[in-house]
Amino acid sequence: MFVNKNMDRNDVLTDPARLVRLELENAGYDMDGIHIPKRVFLLADSLYDTMLTRNCGEYRYPLGGKLFVFHGNEETGFIKGHMCSPAIATQAEDLIAGGVEELIHIGFAGGLQTDLKPGDIVLTDGAYNDTAVARLYGFDKDFIGSTKTLTDELGEHLTKNAISFRRGKHWTTDAGYHETWGQIMDYREKGALCVEMEGVGLFTIANYRKCAASAVYVISDVIGGNSWELGWSESALDASVEKMIDWILSAHWKAL
Repeated sequence: MFVNKNMDRNDVLTDPARLVRLELENAGYDMDGIHIPKRVFLLADSLYDTMLTRNCGEYRYPLGGKLFVFHGNEETGFIKGHMCSPAIATQAEDLIAGGVEELIHIGFAGGLQTDLKPGDIVLTDGAYNDTAVARLYGFDKDFIGSTKTLTDELGEHLTKNAISFRRGKHWTTDAGYHETWGQIMDYREKGALCVEMEGVGLFTIANYRKCAASAVYVISDVIGGNSWELGWSESALDASVEKMIDWILSAHWKAL
């Protein structure tokens, strides 16, 4: 591989904007001649599948995956969110390089506070960092925040649509099967509402690229005192998925 001898050892070799432009050109799109939505929802698997089943949008571009645009609203799109911080960070880089200005992750999380139950909704102000992504981007911090203005807006519209939710901080870890009781107790004491694997990756890129990002989580399971309550087969979880889809499709998104 050719390396410019004048480059600083800390220079980043890959420019997402150049790669995205090339990928779009290879797919037959002129990046300067297409319209990319300003706001994109990154949806966890079943939320994304439900959106497709309900024919909520039209596929447009191979940008960060398969980017759909809502019917009747060119400024808002949705995509299947990638799993884990490194993957969603790369996806966010691609979307931002393509022109997206706001990223909203709608995913699933495990409840840490024992008063939560499967199907509950959590709006996050940011995540305690238990990942490598943030440090590699120069954010060697214990906590990475979401964008307050966007989070406030989401909270207002959840309230407007009569959707009950909890708002606060949460915990992001890269090791979903290596959560210890010590960590759980520590993050509970810090007030973390839930745990998931993508938040820090998304918020790190948003902070790094000066983009807005926030997230809403549906509680899929709860880690209790001496038990683990799984909610994947419960009707409350399915009802919350449908509720979140209705919320995304509510009239306010079409007013952007």
